[in-house]
Amino acid sequence: MTQSTLVDSPGSAPISSPRRRPRRPQLPHADYQRAFDVLGACADARSLPDFKEQLLEALQTTLDVKHVSFFVGATFHNVFGDARPVTEGHTTKMLPEYQERWSRYDLFGTPAATRQLVTSGVSSLSELASMSTLPASATAYVRHFLVSTWGMHSATALRVELPGGHSALVGLFDTAADRIGPRELATLRVLNPQLSAISRHLPLSRRPGSALARLSDRQREVATLVAEGMSNAEIGETLSLAEDSVKKYVSRVLGVTGCQSRMELALLVRAGG
Repeated sequence: MTQSTLVDSPGSAPISSPRRRPRRPQLPHADYQRAFDVLGACADARSLPDFKEQLLEALQTTLDVKHVSFFVGATFHNVFGDARPVTEGHTTKMLPEYQERWSRYDLFGTPAATRQLVTSGVSSLSELASMSTLPASATAYVRHFLVSTWGMHSATALRVELPGGHSALVGLFDTAADRIGPRELATLRVLNPQLSAISRHLPLSRRPGSALARLSDRQREVATLVAEGMSNAEIGETLSLAEDSVKKYVSRVLGVTGCQSRMELALLVRAGG
């Protein structure tokens, strides 16, 4: 699609008329449930760091996306320069090369992607490739960095509003080109305003307090069961979680509390923090 086809067609509302809000997509019941699962995982976040970790984990589990990232900027346009983003999966390994060479050419910093992210909160490589010709620099970013170097054929960005007018860009990447399809994109677009409603009112840093006080409710449940001597499989059965999810929770809990082992965490819990 050429640039000229992106403007209003003849017979559309005059340019001076009020801008119409994008129609919210209608989802099948199963996709609404996925959206509720993500929101439920983030609802008890007590700070922006908690929200980052809980959102990425929820997206990985719910949408089955392995490689995710969370970049923050004072404005949308400098979000790509975040020096310390949260990364999971291969995005951790991708980060040094991205920061050194590719951040200025990011696909989601192009005008077409910016329009999508501002109007609907979501943009994807598949949509952008089908509706417009990408700048040569963004094409090189996709071809040489995402595909050739890392084998990432699927790329999606979710924009989230943060306190103080800051912006976040959540990246979802996968080796399968159809991992984030139309249904997943529609689910993310329903999630976008709800996630922003949660994140806009969170403190930017964790409040001072005991190590256990910094845990989310679910993380505290996992820590308690670890202290009771349960294995990951037993914790998963008790909390209705996949064992891989339990492993991630335990890793997060160890990181937040500063414990080096399950035994050290158990002692901390038993001592009451």
